[in-house]
Amino acid sequence: MKTSPVPLATLLADLSDPSSQVRRQAITNIMRRRKERGLAFDSLLTLLNDPDYQVCKAAIKALETLNDARALPGLQALLTDPHQRAQVRLFALRALLHVDHRQSLLHLLTALSDPGVLVRREAINVLSNQGDRRAIPALIAALGDADGDVRANAASVLGQLGDTRAVSALIAVLGDAEMFVRTRAAGALGPLGDARAVEPLLALLDDAHWQVRANAARALGSLKDAHAVDPLIALLGDTDGGVRASAATALGLLGDARAVEPLLALLGDAHWQVRASAAGALGPLGDVRAVELLRALLSDPDADVAQQARAALAQVERLR
Repeated sequence: MKTSPVPLATLLADLSDPSSQVRRQAITNIMRRRKERGLAFDSLLTLLNDPDYQVCKAAIKALETLNDARALPGLQALLTDPHQRAQVRLFALRALLHVDHRQSLLHLLTALSDPGVLVRREAINVLSNQGDRRAIPALIAALGDADGDVRANAASVLGQLGDTRAVSALIAVLGDAEMFVRTRAAGALGPLGDARAVEPLLALLDDAHWQVRANAARALGSLKDAHAVDPLIALLGDTDGGVRASAATALGLLGDARAVEPLLALLGDAHWQVRASAAGALGPLGDVRAVELLRALLSDPDADVAQQARAALAQVERLR
C-alpha cells in the first residue's frame, strides 16, 4: 500500500524543530513539492538567520529556487554581514545574481569588497563573463587585492574590456610578486594598445618565468612599436620553446624586415610550435628568401607546421 505523503503543515512545523538535521530535511522535502513549496516562503525566509550553517545554506538555495523578489532584502543583508561565514555570503551572492539579475553589477561590486577571498574570487569570475565597463573602477581597485587570484583575474577582465583607464594600474602590476599576476597583466596590456606599456613590457622580457616572458612578447607584438624589434629578435634565442614561439609571432605582427633572417634560422627549431610560429611570421613579411625553406616545411612531420608553411608561402606569393 502506498504511504500517504506527510502533510505540508507537518513539514512547515519541522522547520522550527530543535534538531538542525530535521530542519534541513524539512527544507529538502518541501522543495520537492513543486506545487506547494511556494507556501513555505515566509518560513524559509526566517531560516536565513538560522544558527546552523547547513540550514542557512539550504534556506538560501531554496529561496533562490523559488525566485521570489521578496527574498532580496534578506539575501542582501546576508551578503553585507561581515559576521556571517564567508560560505554563507557566497551562497547569498549566487542567489542574488539569480533572483535579482537586473541588478547583478551592484551585488558583484559589493562582493568585490567582501572580507572573504572566496566571495571576491566569485565576483571577479562572474564579472569576466559580463563585459560591463561600469565595473572598471572597481576592477582597477581589485588589482591591489591581497589575493593573487583576484589580482590576476582583475587584470584579465580589464584587458577584455579594453579601456585605457586601466593602463597605469596594469603597468604597476607588472612588478607583482606573483608570476601569474605579472603574466595576466602583460597579456592585458597588449589589447589596450597604449604606448606607455612598451618600456615596462620590454623589461619583462628578462623575467625569470617563461610564462611572463611569452606574454610580454605577445603583448609587444600587439602594440606594434618598432622599439621592440631588436629585443624580440634577441628573445628568439630564449631557452624556452614557448617564449621563442611567442617572440616569432610578435615579430610577424611588427612586420620589420630585420626579423627575416633570425626567423629563417628558427624554421629548423626542434620544437614544432617554434617552427610553426616562425613560418607564420614569415608570411606577412613577404620576403622571397623564405620561399625555399618554407617549401621544405611542407613535408614537416607536424601537420600544424606544414599548414603554417603553406599559408605563409601563399602570403609571400601575393606580396611579391
